Amino acid sequence: MPLWLKILFVVAVSCLFCWYLAPDRRNTPSKIQSWVAKTWIIFRRLISFSGACFGVLVIYIIWASTESIGYKLLSSLVVLAMSFFFIYVGVIGQGWAQYSFSDDLSLYKKVKEKYGLRW
Repeated sequence: MPLWLKILFVVAVSCLFCWYLAPDRRNTPSKIQSWVAKTWIIFRRLISFSGACFGVLVIYIIWASTESIGYKLLSSLVVLAMSFFFIYVGVIGQGWAQYSFSDDLSLYKKVKEKYGLRW
């Protein structure tokens, strides 16, 4: 199978997955749709929280090094900001508009309502 066909297959499956889980698609989700959505959210949160924990490990490694205090502080702030972003994406997710926090929160409320999530 050629590489372009594999890439096309992955893109098509990803688009169908996003369409299947979209909160605006139907009012009441089926049991399978609800199970897939909750599994995806758990997987997303697991990966995001792991990334944030890795960021804390990187901060520890930075502070254990013998670099200057300015380098340590600046690097730690950048890694900490990325860790907070990982946690935000893990819990809230990202809405349709790429740079809009209000869009993220409105989509999160819809998903939470539709699939009966606590947080």
